[in-house]
Amino acid sequence: MNTNISEIANKYEDYIRDSMAAIELELSSSVPEDEELVRRAAFLARHNYVKISSYSEVLNILHFVVQDATPATAILYINDDLFTCDCRNKKWCRHKLAAMFVLYQYVDSLSGWLENFRSQKLNQLSLFKDERTPENWLKLVENIYKVNLYDQESLSPYLIESIFSDMQSQIARYMPLEREWRSLYQLFTHMALLSHTWKHLLSANESTRSYMANFIEQESQSLKDYIRLTATKSRLFATDPFYDTLQQMTHYFLVKQEGYFEERLYIYTLFWESMFNEKTRRERELEMLRLEKEFASDVSLEGIRAMFFVMLKKYDDLQLSLAQIKAPELLVWLDLAHFAERNEDSEALKMIVRAMLLHLDEFINNWLATRYRSNLVNTFNRLCTKIELTDEEAEMLFAASGMYGMQPFSRYLIEKKRFLEWAALHHRFPSSLAYLELCGVKDVLEYKPEVLLPLYHSLALEEVSQKSRQHYKQAVRVWKKMKAASKKSAKNEFWNQYVDMIRQQYKRLRALQEEIEKGNLKL
Repeated sequence: MNTNISEIANKYEDYIRDSMAAIELELSSSVPEDEELVRRAAFLARHNYVKISSYSEVLNILHFVVQDATPATAILYINDDLFTCDCRNKKWCRHKLAAMFVLYQYVDSLSGWLENFRSQKLNQLSLFKDERTPENWLKLVENIYKVNLYDQESLSPYLIESIFSDMQSQIARYMPLEREWRSLYQLFTHMALLSHTWKHLLSANESTRSYMANFIEQESQSLKDYIRLTATKSRLFATDPFYDTLQQMTHYFLVKQEGYFEERLYIYTLFWESMFNEKTRRERELEMLRLEKEFASDVSLEGIRAMFFVMLKKYDDLQLSLAQIKAPELLVWLDLAHFAERNEDSEALKMIVRAMLLHLDEFINNWLATRYRSNLVNTFNRLCTKIELTDEEAEMLFAASGMYGMQPFSRYLIEKKRFLEWAALHHRFPSSLAYLELCGVKDVLEYKPEVLLPLYHSLALEEVSQKSRQHYKQAVRVWKKMKAASKKSAKNEFWNQYVDMIRQQYKRLRALQEEIEKGNLKL
């Protein structure tokens, strides 16, 4: 059959060449659908999925059978210049293309033809590079995205990273040669590509969500690096349109895209905190946010506007925004507090923290998963150390924090020299020697050692109640701490009587008696 194909191809060489020239004119590699059509047809032809089932030399008719996902039959009527296929797709379906490619292989180099076909797109992309405008850079990214990822509907999330990296490599081929343009090109195209790719990150189920979050974090760090490089370079007048387009891109990315809102907000904030520094630009963005009517369901526009009030030091407007805080959105306002702290705006930080404090209890207990509560409480308490809380506000803070605020509340009580309340707190929520160290027990020992005696007594008896030598050893460790507190508070006689009482009370516990003897507890 191979010999027959060779003979047939040589007989109709002129017709085949004319047909291939027509294909090259009708299809364009810059159109993703056409490029995909040619790619699939070439795959069928090269892997021997196309056979000539019959040939009429008299009528000049060839029947082809194409083994595709669904087998197809294509018929070429050379005399009538007609090519049909039972798949009933458009004029050039992949089955007819594959059949023509099989014939062409015996006339000329199919690889050469495919290379020329693809060079159309490369030439067009080069034009995008040479004509340096934001629109051309956007078209460049869009073309590369459409070829690589646009039609991928059932994409495995684990392929996203490698496909994204490959697209970046393709985009990098068209990077400007001038050094002053390179970082802006990398930033601009990276942001555009991430925005195009975003919808492919949303189909991930819960099991792959963390993988997607890691991917976003990695790309966010890359954007941060590009922003740093770009922001440190001198601004050329010719780059102004690119900055304007970047502003529009980041606005769309935050306000219109869906999913991973905190990650989108982080990227958006990177631009406005480090790159878009002009007052007029910030005021323009604030006006766009004010006029925005349609936005993604997960967007909190009030919190975003508040960020611009901080940057522009519009404290009256900020106060009005803070009055609209809702407990479920508290993490957005926590990000704003961090933003104010980074920018050393103590006035804004005070306003934000005090406004958040009113909703902290509801957020922690009704909206925040248990595993995140300790971290949030520690973070919020750290912010509170930056401002001067009143006693009422401090009580409100620690009441909302509950058991997760034990450590910062303990530090607060020590700072206020409320040592008896410190001891009472740890009586109410007993822990361990190690945790007491974290909560400042050394400071209490230094200033008010006598309040520790009942606390140490309770801890030691809890260990004794477990009735094992290991716990007895731990009880003796606690008693040694109690001995030091008694000595520091000048209660030597009390302590010696206490040791005698303990030994008498537990005289039947031989292992405990041995550990007490080893511990040399008497003063």
